[in-house]
Amino acid sequence: MKRSKIFFIVPCLLLAVYLLLLLTNLVPESSVDTTAKLFLSLTVLELSVFALPSFFYTKLTKQGDFSSFGLRPFSPKEIPFLLSAACLIATFGLCVNGIFFFLGIGKESYTSLGSYILSDISLEKNPLYAMIAYGAIPAVCEEFLFRGIVYREYRPYSPLTASLFSATAFAMCYFDLSGFPFYFVSGLLLAYTVELTGSLFTAITVRFAVNLASIYVMPVLWQLLTQPLGVLFAVFVSVALFMISLFFFLKAAETRYRRMAYDPAHAADQPYPKKEARYHTLKAFTSPLFLVSVAIFIAAVCVKAFTS
Repeated sequence: MKRSKIFFIVPCLLLAVYLLLLLTNLVPESSVDTTAKLFLSLTVLELSVFALPSFFYTKLTKQGDFSSFGLRPFSPKEIPFLLSAACLIATFGLCVNGIFFFLGIGKESYTSLGSYILSDISLEKNPLYAMIAYGAIPAVCEEFLFRGIVYREYRPYSPLTASLFSATAFAMCYFDLSGFPFYFVSGLLLAYTVELTGSLFTAITVRFAVNLASIYVMPVLWQLLTQPLGVLFAVFVSVALFMISLFFFLKAAETRYRRMAYDPAHAADQPYPKKEARYHTLKAFTSPLFLVSVAIFIAAVCVKAFTS
């Protein structure tokens, strides 16, 4: 497939995914009135919305070799870096939630799939189901689409183009305006993880850890922080935890770069021309089909804002 077609076929894939996400609104709420049904519905919708379009894309573009998507094991030496990345994303989410909570802004999603993810159904009774439905399946399906396909397809033009575009596409799929900063930054960090390690499994691992933390760790931590001295104190501690996580993340990234400097495989890497990087970034974001997706995103969040 010609590289120039990427600017058409990838936005076409994303548009199909966004439309499928909006179609999840047709699922009646009565069908997910129990925890078991919620887990099953979430699993089916994740596979239908993210996995199936990704599978058809690989067949349509005749990319049967899944190793080309970065599906290869990573070294145990990468674990400190992955842990620091997961902590950074989780603490950033804690900061964003704290600031929005302090300002009285709640998180909402226009799609049923997003509503299931934000639901308050108790997960303690079914920890295994929660780990699979909320942790593993979204990590695998969504990371394969956004980092395995979208980031990988735009990567030859420049890492900057691939990172910005895949992070924006990832943030848009939640149809949540208040959560957009968190999802966008998460997408950038996950793309950076893939760029630095060369393995999609690293992004899947980080995303799985973040998903579990958002279920079991962050709500408890937030509740503990807000009890003694109030929300303002909780926001301050959240920012402090984020800064600590950022320090360890940058330190782990520096260690990773040092190893790459002595790796012959990276010795011949050439920097991408800035003008070409800017041109391809602009071309990616001004693709007609992607602009249609942006219009759908804006319309959906506006409808949600005026009807809630």
